[in-house]
Amino acid sequence: MSEPTITVVIGAYNAMPYLTRCLESVVEQSLGAYTLECLAVDDGSTDGTGKELDRFAAAHPGVVRVVHQPNSGGPSGPRNVAIGLARGRYVFFLDADDYLGPNAMRRMVDMAERNGSDVVLGKYVGVDCDVPRSMFEANQEVVDLATSRVWYALTPHKLFRRSFLEERGLRFDEDIRIGEDRLFVTKAYLQASVVSVVADEDCYYKVKRDDNGNITSSYSDLAKRFETARRIMAAISAYSEPGPVRDAALLRTFRGGLLDSFSWRFPLLEESQQITAMGIVKDHVDAFYTPELDAQMTVPHRLFAHCARHGMRAELIDIVEFLKDERAKRRPPHDIVVDSGRAYAAYPYFRDERAAIPDSCYDVTGDLRQDDRLDAVEWERKGRRGVLRLRGHGFIEKVPTREPATELVLRARSDGREVRIPTRPAPAPALDADHGTAGFTVDIDITKALDGGPLTKGVWDVYLAVRTQGLSTRRRYGARKADDLAPAVGGSSADLAVKPYYTAYGNLSLDITAAKKRKPKGLKRRIRRRLSGLGRRIGGRRLRSLVRS
Repeated sequence: MSEPTITVVIGAYNAMPYLTRCLESVVEQSLGAYTLECLAVDDGSTDGTGKELDRFAAAHPGVVRVVHQPNSGGPSGPRNVAIGLARGRYVFFLDADDYLGPNAMRRMVDMAERNGSDVVLGKYVGVDCDVPRSMFEANQEVVDLATSRVWYALTPHKLFRRSFLEERGLRFDEDIRIGEDRLFVTKAYLQASVVSVVADEDCYYKVKRDDNGNITSSYSDLAKRFETARRIMAAISAYSEPGPVRDAALLRTFRGGLLDSFSWRFPLLEESQQITAMGIVKDHVDAFYTPELDAQMTVPHRLFAHCARHGMRAELIDIVEFLKDERAKRRPPHDIVVDSGRAYAAYPYFRDERAAIPDSCYDVTGDLRQDDRLDAVEWERKGRRGVLRLRGHGFIEKVPTREPATELVLRARSDGREVRIPTRPAPAPALDADHGTAGFTVDIDITKALDGGPLTKGVWDVYLAVRTQGLSTRRRYGARKADDLAPAVGGSSADLAVKPYYTAYGNLSLDITAAKKRKPKGLKRRIRRRLSGLGRRIGGRRLRSLVRS
């Protein structure tokens, strides 16, 4: 029997009724020239899962293979059994309650064949649940692990080259029950020659089961998370060199595994367990936590790391409780304190002399968000010329607006050249009641905006830059609009014309073109009258015919 192109691995335990759709999505794949086998491992199910697998195997001989085994206690055992039995050139791991898009395998194998990929991610779709999305904005033939968001998609639902798994000895750790997939995928990413992403095809449908159990809050659960994080840290150290790729992997592990363990669970533990947990985190922070990583952390993560490193158990509990109440909206959102051009989140112990936590732990300057609104886009004529007038609001969230210096920024799409145009404060009635910030008006003279001369022809994208109290933010402008915003109106001035329009994302852009030459009013009528009179005088039929035409 010839080797199939793909082995779809399904580890199944009490997966009814979801299993039926899962299996249907496999056997109905649109494969083109590729071939497929489905290798399902029944992990001691008691709900009819085994019978359903056997039914599909009988209906699809040579395609569906089934292995029955006693329950192993987790998904790692069945997956490892299947890796050892797989015959395909590629292996794909599919959970028994999820299902595939009709073209998933063909598209992912195409990507792997084209690039020599060892790992391929296919776009996820959530069915009544959230799934990672940021890594699927565009196809990535060859992923840059230093910058890509694939680190935030560490479930095993991916295509792996089987020879790569065998050469690297990659298997799932069967002695851990939490995060074993993150450990496996982290090792795979760091050892793969090429990782690729298929983003323009819905490949994997993640289904939320109706019988989802509750997450435990026991120390046993927390200890398992710490052990998984320890192994991931060890793998990152073993399979990467210091630098951007290692930092990206560590950032994901600190933020998404280790420091996040200090959640609502932590205050529920016994004091001795809390001290043990903090000691584990301290060891990892001391070994791997760098200033470069610290700069990319959120304020809560920085505070968790600092408290763990310095044994500040009581302060850590207070911070965790504060965050829990804030997220549950049992307390107002934290304040922002602005000092010397920096912004700080006023979480517990900020500038508390006894705790002496550095201001840098609270710094949110780089995370400030801008909010704005476009109220009007109008053509204002001034004599023989005109200006494009915009009216709107702009402010920095959570920061009181004092002496704002808002600017409109035009950026040429062709070469990135920028033009900055100061705005004028709107009259007092235009105050925004929610944010205490005045609106603005700005006039764009397309004949003088570029260093006193005309804007070059082409598309100019519009940004809004907001400054207040020494802080500054900037983003594309126009996506948020007033409810009563009238259609954008352009016009012409001298030899140029401007046409404002909104992009697919709703942002404002300006298209600068040459103005159409217009004949003076009445000129055509006067020409026809003179030619008609001339025709009567000379009696020329040809000229009269020309006039009538």
